[in-house]
Amino acid sequence: MKWIVVTGGGSGIGRGLVQHFSETYLILTCGRRYQALDETKAGARNPQNVTILSADIGDSEQRSRFSSALPTDAQVVLLVQNAAIGDPSADFLDVSSQHLEEALKVNVVAPMAIAQAFLPALRAGKGRILHLGTSVAHRPQAGTLTYGVTKMAFYRLYQQLNAEKDNTGVPCGSLSPGMVDTEGVVDHVAKARACGLPHVNFFDHARSKGMFTPMSKLMEFVEYLMALEEDEFTSKEWKFSEWAKKPSTDPSSAAFATTS
Repeated sequence: MKWIVVTGGGSGIGRGLVQHFSETYLILTCGRRYQALDETKAGARNPQNVTILSADIGDSEQRSRFSSALPTDAQVVLLVQNAAIGDPSADFLDVSSQHLEEALKVNVVAPMAIAQAFLPALRAGKGRILHLGTSVAHRPQAGTLTYGVTKMAFYRLYQQLNAEKDNTGVPCGSLSPGMVDTEGVVDHVAKARACGLPHVNFFDHARSKGMFTPMSKLMEFVEYLMALEEDEFTSKEWKFSEWAKKPSTDPSSAAFATTS
C-alpha cells in the first residue's frame, strides 16, 4: 500500500482526509494535539492504516521528526499541505507581529520544508502535492491580514513548486474548499465576532442558508483531483463551489452536485 501524508490531521478537513482515505491508503498525519489526533485515528475507516505524530510543523526539530516518520522505502501518492493558522484582528494596529511571524512559519516556511523532505517518497510513489487554499488570500478584507497575507504567500509557493516541476518531478495542485463546518471555522468566527468584523455576517448567512461545503462531497472532490491529468491538476486553484454549481448532467461534476 502507498501512503498519503496530511498535515493538521487532528481536526477539520485534515481529519476528514485521514479518516476517508485510510480505507485504501496508509496515512501519516501530524498535529499539535495528540488527543485530537488519537480521536481522528479512532474514527478512521481503517485505524490500523493511520500513523499519528504530535508535532508543531512551525518548529524545525518537530517538523524533521515528522518527515522522518515514514519507512525509508515508503511511496507517497499525495502530500496534503492542510495545516494553517492566522487569527483575525480588530484593527491594523492590533496585528501582532509575533503571531504573523508564527503564521509565516506554519503557513509558508513549513510547507516548503515539508515538500523538500518528502520529495524522495513522492518521486518514488509518482505522487503529487495538494495545497488547501482559501479565497481570503485573493480578497483582502478588514481584520484578515495575518491569515490572508500568509495564505497568499502559500498560493505563491504552489505556483513556484510547479515552476520547479522539471527539477522536482512532483506536480502541485491547489484546492479552495469553501466554507466547511470545522472546529477552525467556528474558532475563527468567534474571534472575528469578538473583534466586530463585518465578514461574520457572511458566515452567519451562509450557515442559515446551508451553504457550507459537505465534508463527504469535499472528499469526493479530492479523489477527482487526484485522478486528473497532471497538466490539468496544476492548471489553476480548483474551487469546490464551482463544481457544486455545475448541472448534474455534466458527468465530470455529477458527484459534486449539492442540494444547498
